[in-house]
Amino acid sequence: MLLAALLHAGWHSLVKSGADQMVTLAGMGMVASLAAVAALPLVPVPPPAVWPVLALSVALHVGYKLCLSRAYAHGDLGEAFPLARGMVPLFATVIALTTLGQVPSTGQALGIGAVSAGILAVMLDRQTQANWRLWMAAAGAGLAVAGYSVLDAYGIHVFGDWLGFTAWLIVIDNIVFLATSRLARGAALWRHLGAMKGRVLASGALGLASFCVFLWALSRGPVGAVSALREVSMLFAIGLGALLHQEALSAARLAGALLMVLGVVAIAASN
Repeated sequence: MLLAALLHAGWHSLVKSGADQMVTLAGMGMVASLAAVAALPLVPVPPPAVWPVLALSVALHVGYKLCLSRAYAHGDLGEAFPLARGMVPLFATVIALTTLGQVPSTGQALGIGAVSAGILAVMLDRQTQANWRLWMAAAGAGLAVAGYSVLDAYGIHVFGDWLGFTAWLIVIDNIVFLATSRLARGAALWRHLGAMKGRVLASGALGLASFCVFLWALSRGPVGAVSALREVSMLFAIGLGALLHQEALSAARLAGALLMVLGVVAIAASN
């Protein structure tokens, strides 16, 4: 999951630095879909009970990408990334508890709380407090992530094959988002994709690898703990923001990073 977190922060950095975040997200989805399509002949067709789960999950994934593109249009990587991910571990844990009956252990609960508190400390950085458009877009993204994390864990359980669920989800999700992007950007979408093909290929590879590791982990561990570990991508995002985007390293961001490290230690020690 720490590797997935690094990959996750990497593709967010590429998306943020692109000229049009929606186009970059659509392009990286195309790359991921091509790889996933190659896996479809090797996995079973989803049973009837899985299709409604896939449909709702796709809606949440598309909503997340739409909100994320708006968040990056209104804030830098060090602002938008923490806000978009900040409440995910807490939301995911609460949803998993109420819908799946997954009760975190004491150590996991402490770790999830510390990771969330660290991300909230970054969120409360004074530079972000007045940016309401960023807050609204990021809040929508965070809720979507929490929802699809729990839903995907349920879908994997019903399907009984994490690779099969992942492949079908990636293909359907990115076809729907590509169609949405085409409606939003018109025929110019294809020209923009061609102009940024290097960025699209790199972000697609990073995003696919990160998401596959995430769903594999959901098949083997509690949703809240897995989600919290994924959110350590904040550590890498803060570093990438400073190194690649010349963003400020404020005291709030550094304090948040320390809390997240402590949370990961607590989660790891409880397993």
